[in-house]
Amino acid sequence: MIVATSTQADNDIGLSVLGSGSARQAVVIFPAVPGEIAEVGFRPGQSVRAGHVLLRLVDRAERLSADLASARVEAAKALASRYEGTRGTGAVPESVVDEARAALRAAEIELAQAREAVADRVVRAPFAGVVGLAAVERGDRVTAETALTTLDDRRVLFIDFEIPEAQLARVKIGQTLTAVNPAYPDRTFKGQVAEIDSRIDPVSRNVRMRASVPNTGDLLRSGMSFQVLLALAGQPHVSVPELALQWDRDGSFVWVIREARSVRVAARPVRRAEERVLIDGDLKAGESVVVEGVQRLRPGLAVRVVGNGNAAAAGAQP
Repeated sequence: MIVATSTQADNDIGLSVLGSGSARQAVVIFPAVPGEIAEVGFRPGQSVRAGHVLLRLVDRAERLSADLASARVEAAKALASRYEGTRGTGAVPESVVDEARAALRAAEIELAQAREAVADRVVRAPFAGVVGLAAVERGDRVTAETALTTLDDRRVLFIDFEIPEAQLARVKIGQTLTAVNPAYPDRTFKGQVAEIDSRIDPVSRNVRMRASVPNTGDLLRSGMSFQVLLALAGQPHVSVPELALQWDRDGSFVWVIREARSVRVAARPVRRAEERVLIDGDLKAGESVVVEGVQRLRPGLAVRVVGNGNAAAAGAQP
């Protein structure tokens, strides 16, 4: 019969799954108020800073309202100042002074509202990023539901993907991974696991995860597809050749040579790889397991080992 030496190997696996990319921040830009477009202040694909003016609406009426509110504030302020100067003289009742102060406060609020209306006619970038195609042009009339363009902060790209529930314990926040995109088949992008969902999908039995990948060179875009490659570390197990693993009505087992006698050891297969199998059982690395001639074995059979190694020969003696 032929024996081989059991070894120790880690149950490491490589997991390959599909993922979808999205920008770290991504929004569709809408105007705050309806109106006519006076100016489009960006080019498609342009990088802009936070606060950059993307679009202006015609605001003549709103500016006139702001000027009128400002004039009312000045008048109310002058009147309130004159009344305040007479306080304590009895020339103007206290109630009239209070009314003047209240009128000034109301005028100031109206001015703030008018200025806010003017500001609403300007659409600004909420954060730094890259703008997309313009969906409108100068002279177009828009409503608050009109999508103007998109804005993506893609300095870091997020990749959403799923892995089987059985592999969840092997993945940790911060674990490194690589991603491949069809547009750049000869290039890999390195990233790490940034977020893990708190729930398992009860239908697919998968868990959603999100990876963050630095977008060096601004090559990646939101919506791209990726092949995500994860190297998952596993626990150490004893490894034996596939031929050593036997089955019968009681389950799986291997024949081990101990003190020149055959011993049947129950062994549960964990994973097969490269013509070997990782097993769980009462077996240690370095022991001799039978790979050929198992039909003649029974528990306690005396065996004379005449060779040692992964393809060593052994003679059996009754």
